[in-house]
Amino acid sequence: MLNSEITGKKLQGQCFRIVSAESPVKLYCCYVLIAVLSIAVIALSVALSLPTRRQEQTSIKNIPANCLRNWIGFGSKCFYFSENTSNWTFSQNFCMELEAHLARFDSDEELEFLNRYKGTFDYWIGLHRESPEHPWMWTDNTEYYGPVLIGGVEEYAYLNNNGISSARVYADRRWICSKPSSYALQCQIPLLSF
Repeated sequence: MLNSEITGKKLQGQCFRIVSAESPVKLYCCYVLIAVLSIAVIALSVALSLPTRRQEQTSIKNIPANCLRNWIGFGSKCFYFSENTSNWTFSQNFCMELEAHLARFDSDEELEFLNRYKGTFDYWIGLHRESPEHPWMWTDNTEYYGPVLIGGVEEYAYLNNNGISSARVYADRRWICSKPSSYALQCQIPLLSF
């Protein structure tokens, strides 16, 4: 016999030993391993698909915002967090120059975002009132109906570590501006005039 035939016969014999009845334990181990890995792949696929469905349900509420540089998008709004301090009036004028207003939150999620992002600093927001006997109003003169009570007896509101408090107009604090994102503005349906 030739040398290559002898090598071929040896390899053929080794292959037969792997598949043959000599090693049924190895074969059963392979079947068990394949079954376990298949179950693991299916379980992982199901587990990964569940958060995706939940995310799809909330993605309508939290549309990604397209915001200018130094602005942070959340939901359908853009927020600007100042690093300087000033009084409430200056802060509102600053925001208006940027075609925005002192921050307004329209949901618990937005308020939670503002509180989380502001860190330990106090920030003016867009709530004010004429006197302690008057209701709190947003800068667009709509009444505040939020679930969070505003502490203090002053006329201008700010976010702090305890929630929302009030102060006099001339107190110096950082401020937050807010405005609709460019994405939200693009998606608005224009009114047709006839």
